[in-house]
Amino acid sequence: MNNSRFAIKVGLFVFVSAGLVALLILNFSNGITLFNPTYKLRIILPNAAGLKPAADVMMAGLSIGKVSEMSLADNDRSVEITVKILDKYKNKIRKDAQIHIDSLGFLGDQYVEVSSPTDNALAPTNETAYLQDGDTVTGEPVFNMTEAVKSISGVVDQARKTMKDLDQAITNVNNSVLSPNTLGHLVLVVSNLQVVTERVAGAASRADDLLSTNASAFNAAVSNFQALSASLTNTSGELDQIIMTNSGDVRTIVTNLTAASANIKKLSLDLQNGKGPINRLLNDEKMSADLAAFVSNANNVTAEISIFGSNLNERGIWSMLWKPKKAETNRPPPPRWRHQ
Repeated sequence: MNNSRFAIKVGLFVFVSAGLVALLILNFSNGITLFNPTYKLRIILPNAAGLKPAADVMMAGLSIGKVSEMSLADNDRSVEITVKILDKYKNKIRKDAQIHIDSLGFLGDQYVEVSSPTDNALAPTNETAYLQDGDTVTGEPVFNMTEAVKSISGVVDQARKTMKDLDQAITNVNNSVLSPNTLGHLVLVVSNLQVVTERVAGAASRADDLLSTNASAFNAAVSNFQALSASLTNTSGELDQIIMTNSGDVRTIVTNLTAASANIKKLSLDLQNGKGPINRLLNDEKMSADLAAFVSNANNVTAEISIFGSNLNERGIWSMLWKPKKAETNRPPPPRWRHQ
């Protein structure tokens, strides 16, 4: 009898212990909180990214709830996650909070991260600004490692191509710019430049010696040039004074020259048109005949004077004054003076 009662007590103890263990396992596996009140939120995410039920919901590194359910949304292109948040954090999650899936470390477990916006100082403090029981919020896309690797792969390929082009450019530079022939020419240019530099330095040294040796002569030349400049300045002033003093006479001379030029122009026009006294003088027949006779007589006189000079040179002055005793039969008689 006593053994049966003891067995019943042991069996009852084992049953209660098993029930408690089952409840504890169910609590830790499904996130069910038996002793703390919670409220539910629905989060719509593009994908679950390996998130599992009973995962933590964390805010600022502190666990504030658990993931209770996960299912496909109505559009079959996103995931609807139901989370249970402890009531004591009911007025902590704002409606404009940023919700996304994160992981603990690089390969750690995934969890739901809730972060408040940075403009907390401007956030309203009434209850309508916070998520309440049953509210639905859209989360941010999860970081896709595959797409990131693909994009990085594209960048790596582009960098590889760039490095290949750069290597080819360096090779071209080495083959063209840094070729032995080019380097030889460069060395020759540097040598010539050195020679030119030495010559310029020598010329500068000689010029310095020349200036040092003839400093007094250069000073005297500069002084003379200054004196000449001062003299030219005085001469210019005197010339200006003369022009200013005789400006009336200069103006009169210019006026007379203008009038004379006009008269000469008028005479020229009269001669071209057959007008004026000079034209009448040239057209007078008697005066033209007298002028022609005068010119002819002048030519005869000139010829006689030429013959007289020739005879004077040949015979002398005494033979011209005295006649010879025997006349020369072959010489023609001397010309007579003709008067008209």
